Amino acid sequence: MANDESHADSSSAPFNNYLPPGYSTGYGDSDASLEPDPQPPGWIFLSALRVTLGRVPLWWLTALVPLTLAALGALSWFGWFQGAIDHNYAPGSQVGWLDDNFREDHAAALGDLRSATGALATGLAALMFLVGIFTAGGWLQVFLERTEGHSVHRFFYGGARYFWRFFRVFVAVMLLLGLGNWLIYGHLWNDYVLARLFDVAGGDLERLDSARVARRLVWLQDGTAALWFAAVMVWADYLRTRLAFHGSRSVIWSGFATFFMLLLRPVSSLRPMVALLSLEALVLFGAGLLSATISRGMGPDSEAGSVWTLFAITALVILWRTVVHAARYHAAVQVTRVIVEPLGVDDPWENTVGGPGGPRYPVGEEDFEISI
Repeated sequence: MANDESHADSSSAPFNNYLPPGYSTGYGDSDASLEPDPQPPGWIFLSALRVTLGRVPLWWLTALVPLTLAALGALSWFGWFQGAIDHNYAPGSQVGWLDDNFREDHAAALGDLRSATGALATGLAALMFLVGIFTAGGWLQVFLERTEGHSVHRFFYGGARYFWRFFRVFVAVMLLLGLGNWLIYGHLWNDYVLARLFDVAGGDLERLDSARVARRLVWLQDGTAALWFAAVMVWADYLRTRLAFHGSRSVIWSGFATFFMLLLRPVSSLRPMVALLSLEALVLFGAGLLSATISRGMGPDSEAGSVWTLFAITALVILWRTVVHAARYHAAVQVTRVIVEPLGVDDPWENTVGGPGGPRYPVGEEDFEISI
């Protein structure tokens, strides 16, 4: 992996910095030609969705991972229910309905099954975190190079190239989220917000005279936590993009630079992210309503078609979220290319003259000078 990173940083990134601003080498493209880097359109999130949807093999491959891991977690439940229901109930009678008698008769077995699958789910979740780190590098490699024809190869190359840098970003994100949780749900909130502003000692909201005020305080606390989570996630997306854009390895330095970029250019940097989040939430809300409607209509006489419909909705939601999350990286790339200046690289031929493709001669040295 180290050899790949050194090769990539020495072959593609430095050469890009010798080009005029707004041009790319096209490294990884089929024609490898120089082409102007277009300015991001006004509707950046629509451009990001369009480009991401065009990478069909990549988002299918990326979405297949959580679907496969979810299937592995469901296999134990499927096997247990098949053994418990088979030959004991009429075919199809328990598709959408498990009555209290069934749950009481199998309470001990269901408890053991939950414990076993809980440990498995923890391991699968940790694996999914690592997969997310890998896919972030793959998406950024493809979007920064605009590969044509062999995107899958470049995707895996980028995932391996940036994995350890993005793993450090993941550690920083976990620390920031933990800090936010400690500040918002810990003693700071209870001692300074509740105790001093609302005269609620110890964070006990039951001491308030109004239930409406208590409910609004809970909303304020949860809303603050949600805003902190969203801010950290956006910061992490732009931080990964900056690391890949500059070819940098310093997470701390790039993290501070990204923070000030978001602070000084909030509208340009946050607008596409908010638009993509709104689209994602809109689809999830509609899918949730449809799933709830189907679930409420299921009963003892329901057929297996309802279960397969719920499965199809879940798969479509995972596909949509995969596309939106990848589009966030494309939007971050577009914004970064406009706001962030590329790192300068010393030109070894700066004080030389010579024809294109020919030898270069130093200017100003004792043994060679040019007179006009």
